[in-house]
Amino acid sequence: MNTFYEHREGKLFIGEMTHYPFPAHVHEVAEIVVITSGTAQVQIDGISYTLAQGDAAVVFPLVPHSYDRLSDDIGGIAAIFPPDIIPEYAGTFHGLAPESPVLRADRIGDDTRHAVVRLGDLSMDDDLPLCAAYLHVLLAGILHRLSYQPVYDYSEQNLGHRIMRYVSDHACEEITLETASHALGISTSHLSHFFAEKLHINFRHFINASRISKARLLMRDPNMTLTEVSDACGYTNMRTFRRAFLKEVGCLPSEHMQTLRTRVTQFREE
Repeated sequence: MNTFYEHREGKLFIGEMTHYPFPAHVHEVAEIVVITSGTAQVQIDGISYTLAQGDAAVVFPLVPHSYDRLSDDIGGIAAIFPPDIIPEYAGTFHGLAPESPVLRADRIGDDTRHAVVRLGDLSMDDDLPLCAAYLHVLLAGILHRLSYQPVYDYSEQNLGHRIMRYVSDHACEEITLETASHALGISTSHLSHFFAEKLHINFRHFINASRISKARLLMRDPNMTLTEVSDACGYTNMRTFRRAFLKEVGCLPSEHMQTLRTRVTQFREE
């Protein structure tokens, strides 16, 4: 599972969950999804779960997760938010870890189901205070029904955040395990252990996955060429970029870019 770091500004997002598979990634914010129709196979911290209508899943910060298979009729609400957005639950996200991140439909109360329906009707642009209020209800209804185990090593948890920030900021530069560990003030074995145990991936694979993730975002810009995308993502030549992209995405970067831009053209014509 090639995990990449998804950089988010820490802002609140509440809206429809993805309708397409999404590869393994981590971020410093928390995430909740509630399925309203169809089924979704998700992987959270290396364990696969099948979510059906009414089920909810909670992803804590820095936990790798992916959306692997989604049914054609999939529907649901996703909330992605800074863990401190509601102070009452900050300690839960920082000091605990759920024994299971999934809450089945038969354990979700009426208040939570009502909050999901209302969030589906609201717009963040027009109804932000209400969205935040119903997020509070959603968290209360879901988090209080999960079982937890304490996280005792707070220094390690804080180090994880520092590692992710540093590596994501420098992924497109000439970064190595040695230079990163030196900058972070830890040993190479400690850094390597973090990626293997926490993210289930080695350091070099994480760097490549992060670079390709950025490349896919840059390809949406119609003014950028493949050479410019490759350079911006830290690849020294196109051959290396093509090989890395093919391994990560399953197609050549030129094919992916053409598909993206065809979709954009069709959307604008509609």
